[in-house]
Amino acid sequence: MELKLNEEVRLKLKFDKCLEGDSKTGHYFLYGVKREDGTELSFFAPLEIHSQIVAHKLKAGSEFILRKVAAQNGKRINGELIFQLVQQNGAQEKPMKTNGNGADNFKSVMQQSLEDAIEIAKSLKDTAVQIDIQRIGMTMFIARTKINGFNA
Repeated sequence: MELKLNEEVRLKLKFDKCLEGDSKTGHYFLYGVKREDGTELSFFAPLEIHSQIVAHKLKAGSEFILRKVAAQNGKRINGELIFQLVQQNGAQEKPMKTNGNGADNFKSVMQQSLEDAIEIAKSLKDTAVQIDIQRIGMTMFIARTKINGFNA
């Protein structure tokens, strides 16, 4: 799914969970979505949007709006996706910027990082290695925020 600059689209999730995996281009989060006109699409969500979907506990049938806006990163101007939740009664939540300027999603990135750290610790519980969940979670949080342009 491609959005043009200043274009927005209302999407409905088709499934409770995304298909998550790794490819030669990196980690991906693939969602099955449906547009308002009924067109079914595959959406490769960036980490920031995936984190918003997870933080809001969206399931099949949940709706949200994605808007692509111009965002400056140094001398370059890139497209940035803005996530906006659509409440079950049709009301819309305030849009959340995902690049760290103004409102951010550090809390959801930290939560996801700590949840992942707990999973890592559980998978290694039978080893003789001392596991520090907090350090693993913080390391993942720092890496995720730096990789996605959150560092100031």
